[in-house]
Amino acid sequence: MRTLLAVAFRPAGVTIVLAAVLVVVTLMAANSDLTGTFGAIASMWLAVHQVPVTIDGTTLGVLPIVPTAVMIWAAAKGCARAVKSGTEPNSGTERAWIARVAGAALAGPFLITLTSLAVVEDASVVIPVSTPNVPAAVGWTLGVHAVAVAIGLGVTQWSSLQKSVPSWVLGGIRPARRALTALLGLGALAVLVSLLFAWSTAGELIERGEGIVGMAGLTLLSILYLPNVVIGAVVAMVGATARIGDASVSLFGGVGGTLPPLPVLAVVPDGLSGGLWAVLLAVPFVVGVFLGRDCGRKVAGQEALLTVLCAAAVAGFVAAFAGLVAGGDLGTFGAVDLEWGLFGLLTFAWLALPGAVTAVAVAWARSRRALGADPEAGIDRGAEFDSVAGETASAEPEAIESADGEVPAIAQPPAAKPSSRVLDAEVVDDATPAIGQAADQSTAEADVVDAEVDETDGGAGQSLSSEDSGDAEGDLPKSRSTPSD
Repeated sequence: MRTLLAVAFRPAGVTIVLAAVLVVVTLMAANSDLTGTFGAIASMWLAVHQVPVTIDGTTLGVLPIVPTAVMIWAAAKGCARAVKSGTEPNSGTERAWIARVAGAALAGPFLITLTSLAVVEDASVVIPVSTPNVPAAVGWTLGVHAVAVAIGLGVTQWSSLQKSVPSWVLGGIRPARRALTALLGLGALAVLVSLLFAWSTAGELIERGEGIVGMAGLTLLSILYLPNVVIGAVVAMVGATARIGDASVSLFGGVGGTLPPLPVLAVVPDGLSGGLWAVLLAVPFVVGVFLGRDCGRKVAGQEALLTVLCAAAVAGFVAAFAGLVAGGDLGTFGAVDLEWGLFGLLTFAWLALPGAVTAVAVAWARSRRALGADPEAGIDRGAEFDSVAGETASAEPEAIESADGEVPAIAQPPAAKPSSRVLDAEVVDDATPAIGQAADQSTAEADVVDAEVDETDGGAGQSLSSEDSGDAEGDLPKSRSTPSD
């Protein structure tokens, strides 16, 4: 029970304490009384969850992303810790415990949001703040913490997910994260370069704070809104348009307009000229190529293509969600519209098209190298061929000897007791017996040839008598000549 309470209220409690400290310090620095302190704290809780806040009839929907990201990180970490410490992995009660943790992670913020709405309603009598839309407030709160729950449970159940879903689905998550990190990093670099060129304008806006507290407040707001500006830079980098009130920023040109006096907005350019747009459009293209290379190195064939498409889809969805969160109403200045739908589609296209081509090429090159770098298979096949050829060659003389049955005395000498006497003859009698044996064998072969010729000639002129035939056969040697003969 204690673990579930920690999951439900620990991140929320820390957020409320920090909001209370910030509100009290701000009111004291402005020499104001503490009237409506609880209403301001409740409004900050809602603002952390991207709920639009209405102050004195002006709605502010463009809220900093940094507090929301910190809240998601803290809630996800709490869920992961609770799941790991609650039950043993793969136990019978694991699913029930996970469901209870997820329910607690959503129930706690839900109750605090309802309480905050009631506090804001009560404080609207003494401070110029209006109650937000209740369904929107509840929806944003549950949505933010649902993302946190998904991240926390996904980390702890990663091994189980790998067994239940196709490998290319989970295989595309990490490449998508690296691609998004690259896009955001390059967008931050573009913002930094623009800020260096517009440093004097940013300094003038900071000086409007009229005092250390005011300048510190403007600097803090600029830092908090910096991720929003970076997302706007990425929106323009992929080819969409970022609109801030009546001003707009795009790679193909910009329209000037009135901007809020926030120092970080000094980076907004008046427009782009020349061929700089082509250079910036190459950025998402290169990121897509690297995405395809990463996927092609890990998997091959059709799975590499599916992994790239899955990674591009995940990146496009996250980009669209970030564009939606980073935009909103800007009070009297209009609205911040980052074209979040087009932003997601363009992000998917820039990553999927070059990534798919690169992944297929890399996978094909890997398969070609794998086929060319397999010498053992060739050696084994060669050795097998040689052994088969040797067996065939050794079997052919045996077949010939067994087939030649007409003159067995000459074609195949008897194998009875040859080894010991031959060895003795070679060692004791030196080479002379061998020469004699060869001579006798040559003489016998010559007699056989003569007999065959005489038989042929006789068949042509006159037939041989039985006695002549017997004499001819008597000339043939009955057995192999030996040196003793």
